[in-house]
Amino acid sequence: MSKLLEQTKKESRTYFISDLADIRYGFGLPEPKRIKGTVPVYASSGVVGYHNEAKVTKPAIIIGRKGNVGSLYFSEQPSFPIDTVFFIDEPKDGFDLKYIFYLLKRINLPRYGGDSAVPGLNRDTIYGLSIEAPSLPTQKIIASILDAYDSKIENNNKIIKNLEETAQTIFDEWFINFNFPEHKKIKMIDSELGKIPEEWKVKSVLDVIERIPVGKKFENKTAFPVGKVPILDQGASGFIGYHNEEPGVKATIENPVVVFTNHTCYYRLLTEPFSCIQNVLPYIGKNGYKTLFIHFLTKEKIKMSEYKGHWPEFEQQVFVIPPVGLANTYVSKIKSFISKMVILEKENISLKSQRDLLLAKLI
Repeated sequence: MSKLLEQTKKESRTYFISDLADIRYGFGLPEPKRIKGTVPVYASSGVVGYHNEAKVTKPAIIIGRKGNVGSLYFSEQPSFPIDTVFFIDEPKDGFDLKYIFYLLKRINLPRYGGDSAVPGLNRDTIYGLSIEAPSLPTQKIIASILDAYDSKIENNNKIIKNLEETAQTIFDEWFINFNFPEHKKIKMIDSELGKIPEEWKVKSVLDVIERIPVGKKFENKTAFPVGKVPILDQGASGFIGYHNEEPGVKATIENPVVVFTNHTCYYRLLTEPFSCIQNVLPYIGKNGYKTLFIHFLTKEKIKMSEYKGHWPEFEQQVFVIPPVGLANTYVSKIKSFISKMVILEKENISLKSQRDLLLAKLI
């Protein structure tokens, strides 16, 4: 690594971003005009759907222009960047596309989004940024090193997704389709929600969950970039930083916590200690129902978008609830999946940290 650093320093020359590549505007494609297909549609928040036609047939860097300003994505496959993004699909002579992607990450484009009420990224601003870059062969070596970390992270994310989907599939089969173990021995009875197994009950969500206190609440401006305890935001961005005091919520893999966020309809399972900003509402299972069961019971079943994510409306939801014993049997069956997911998520945090350290050194 020291040899590569020395070589990079020796070879580096000063350029403007305009010397590296042409930055192009995305294309208009309103959601109603999207035709179901396999081509990812990129907005400033990432992939927002799929279409049957690609506008960009080469690998491309996607740059958030409006909305999530300065966000960066790399599409290996043909794609359709829409008009809230820029894209780069052809580097100029002497430059590597993947290296340019990591270079733009290093620059931290969001800080150039402006302070207006509707922030946006100006292409001329990006073009005018001065950078240093080594020779093309060295660029390719650096990009391959950093890309190895991202490939591992992406693979871990695929495994995490598959594990959660498997746990969700088992849940749906047992508790939605009623194909649970020995279901043929159980008589079906009438309820206000239709036919349900005997001894199952239609219950308010409040019969099986309990809000827990979060202790001291933090503000975005009090978050540090590093620290002992992560602070959870109410938006889909997730954790916004850290503090060094006692965590407000002491979640663990053995005693996880589900988080519901008022107004923003965000929902997640936490297995590590954390603190919150305003409107982050953690809850756990009660009356014998374990939190992992509650997670899958309420996940994607509470139709947050229909009532805008307000907790009082959430409290009015009712569910078909199985006996505690069956719910706990389900938890025992899927617990190994969750444990594996937690291990992979921790590994991803470490990989991202290592990648970012290398990014700072190599570019």
